[in-house]
Amino acid sequence: MKPTFKPAYHLLLLICCFMLAIPSYGATKYVSTTGNNSNSGNSWALAWRTLQYAADQVNAGDSVWIADGNYAGFDLRTTGTAANPIVFIAFENSAVINAPNPVTTDGINIEDANYIEVNGVRVINQPRNGIRLVFADNCIVRNTFCDNNFERGIFTGFTDDILLEYNECLNSIDEHGIYVSNSSDRSIIRYNICHHNNRGGIQINADGSQGGDGISTDPEIYGNIIYENGVAGGGAINLDGVQGAFIYNNL
Repeated sequence: MKPTFKPAYHLLLLICCFMLAIPSYGATKYVSTTGNNSNSGNSWALAWRTLQYAADQVNAGDSVWIADGNYAGFDLRTTGTAANPIVFIAFENSAVINAPNPVTTDGINIEDANYIEVNGVRVINQPRNGIRLVFADNCIVRNTFCDNNFERGIFTGFTDDILLEYNECLNSIDEHGIYVSNSSDRSIIRYNICHHNNRGGIQINADGSQGGDGISTDPEIYGNIIYENGVAGGGAINLDGVQGAFIYNNL
């Protein structure tokens, strides 16, 4: 039997394949102290009011712009992807998170979520960590200012391929400026300023007792400025359970 040629079917199949090959792009959302969570969040005029509401709404590929002002933090458990990360970014220089998120005692908590970027916010006076990432791979924290947080400025655990750059972490009351823990591999910690923290400026501790292989493999620590840390013990850079590290050009 001669096969039947169905041009319309083949054309539809070709169109579907083409559409699948096109990367998807997320929405741009806005948060402002003059906003309202009943708004759409689609412009500054229709901005949302709280960061937690934004964190509850976002999907892979979305970006959230944050206007200057004071905010409670947010807890994020929605993952991005390599092609479509989720980004929270300060619009100018004074988007301040000065109260913890409603779920944990951290300013920002990113948990069980990959490909997230936090950019440009100021996180101060938190009961635990300024910014915390746990079970979160391929995330970025850059251009943040983390001051006077009780435990650490930036804390991560089980976070492979994390990038921490151009952050200033200072005056951590109990521990470190930056602390990467729990078998996190291939961390890049560069161009940060860590000073006047009670313990270490930058610490990597693989914490074998907490699970994982107990090794932090192939971290890179370079271009950082670290000073006036360690009143309660600890150095500029502390390492435990680390293998294959590249550490250079720190001051």
